Amino acid sequence: MSKKPFLNMDERSKQIAGKVIAIMYFLTIIALQIDVIVRQFVFDQNIHDFEDLAIILTINSLFLITALLYFGAISIQKLKIKFVLIFYAWIVVLGTIFTYLKYNVFTDANLSFSQLMNKLVIIFTISGLIVLFWMLFSILGKRKIDKELD
Repeated sequence: MSKKPFLNMDERSKQIAGKVIAIMYFLTIIALQIDVIVRQFVFDQNIHDFEDLAIILTINSLFLITALLYFGAISIQKLKIKFVLIFYAWIVVLGTIFTYLKYNVFTDANLSFSQLMNKLVIIFTISGLIVLFWMLFSILGKRKIDKELD
């Protein structure tokens, strides 16, 4: 009977553990999303009552994508300016839609068009920072992988 140190796994065990962890992570994120939807639409809670979950989900998603870029799970061989700009525009559009829905559908703030335009400055800035952050970690991850291959 061999005594292996705890968590000293072979390649097959690591693969199985990785798949189980990924599935459990995915199920946890789905459960949190369902919780937010149930709180809002079934229990009629104010969006501010569960804004903490939204913040946790957002930060978690940002760090997940960052880690996937850094460790090479999302492979970007060459960062093309066209791709980065399209991706940035996509994030800005999603941010604008989310902001509109948050203030006009999910709460009774009734955000006017001019107020939405004022919030666009924040949306453009945060979206730009996110894209720059992801580009930086993609480049750093690619350098790390290239260095390990050498």
